[in-house]
Amino acid sequence: MTDKTDNEWKQRELGALWRRNGKNQKYLSGYIKLGDELEEKEVRLIVFTNKYKSENEKAPDFVIYESTPMENAQKQQPMASQETQEEEVEEDLAELLK
Repeated sequence: MTDKTDNEWKQRELGALWRRNGKNQKYLSGYIKLGDELEEKEVRLIVFTNKYKSENEKAPDFVIYESTPMENAQKQQPMASQETQEEEVEEDLAELLK
């Protein structure tokens, strides 16, 4: 028998995030589901802590970006390994947060 509370939470679920250890910092990656049951779209995300938080008390604690699909990165850089591409994405996003 399924708990009624579990079903309610499952119906309200929008996505999930996982902790990751990057070359320069820790971050979260995952997805959210947008739209309704008829036209649901899954959007991949990457979340970094805001390095400028100490400079501005009103700044957000985290910054969320749409994640670039790896197949697009591979088309642009066919000789680079997936691990190298992931590190480059992490470095690029870390630069944006500086």
